[in-house]
Amino acid sequence: MQLRFLETFIHLAKVRNFRKVADLLHTTQPVISSRINALENELGTKLFERSKRGVQLTSEGRVLLPHAEMVVELTNEMKWLVNRDRKMTGSLRVGVTDTILRSWFVQLMECFREKYPGVNIEMLSSTSADVIQSLRDRAVDVGLAMRDGNDPKLDFVPLGSFPVAWVASPTAFPIRRAAVGTLLDLPILSFPKNSIPYKTLERYLKMHSKVRVNMHSSNSIATIVQMAEEGLGIAPMPRAVVMKELASGTLHEITVDVEFPPLEFFAITEASPRKTLRDEFVEMARKQAVAYASRFPDDYLIHLD
Repeated sequence: MQLRFLETFIHLAKVRNFRKVADLLHTTQPVISSRINALENELGTKLFERSKRGVQLTSEGRVLLPHAEMVVELTNEMKWLVNRDRKMTGSLRVGVTDTILRSWFVQLMECFREKYPGVNIEMLSSTSADVIQSLRDRAVDVGLAMRDGNDPKLDFVPLGSFPVAWVASPTAFPIRRAAVGTLLDLPILSFPKNSIPYKTLERYLKMHSKVRVNMHSSNSIATIVQMAEEGLGIAPMPRAVVMKELASGTLHEITVDVEFPPLEFFAITEASPRKTLRDEFVEMARKQAVAYASRFPDDYLIHLD
């Protein structure tokens, strides 16, 4: 029984769509179908019911799923235990948000590459919500993202928080101080709609006004920063990701009477007692977050228990 057949079975059980699984595994739908058929033939039973709406596990498939997950986890743990040195090869899939990308992710990559030069990092850059869903679908192994509620199937390791500043073009919006109520009359450049930071911003604004605020959202922090520099609005941004713009003067900070809640980030993995390369990556991420906080104590907060 080939391991990749079991891995394909697990992905399909989670995602329930052949095309999406093919995209996740960088292959084609016929290859996915062939693997599932081969596994079903080997086991002598049908694992999925196929319909126009997708696929569903059969009763036999539901019985197999936890055992397949255990086999894959044990295999990965064995590889980790015998290759915890520079000889390790393979790949690690990491989901990461723009905020982490624009702060300490490069240093994390350099540290990881130095210790594991034979391991390739496959990176998914997206919103926290998408990163978490990718973890649930097993499309990534580790997520560096914000947390939205509890999920017993996921482990969350705190990485720290980014204080948020209201920033704007000093020529378009020369004000230095403002009340929250004043901001509501200005165009606000925001995080992607329905993202975790966007929901935080909505709650923040609703606490101070019932008037519908004029908000423009983007799924790219770089785009939001550029729009702010061009005077299209004001933006609540993690101070750490706009340090260059604040230093150069293309943006300036507006001090607001009510502080915006810091954005807290976590290293997120699927809950498992097995120790693999992903756990080493999480520990490296935690150390890089601490190091970053020591360099920029006003722009990144580490909460020590």
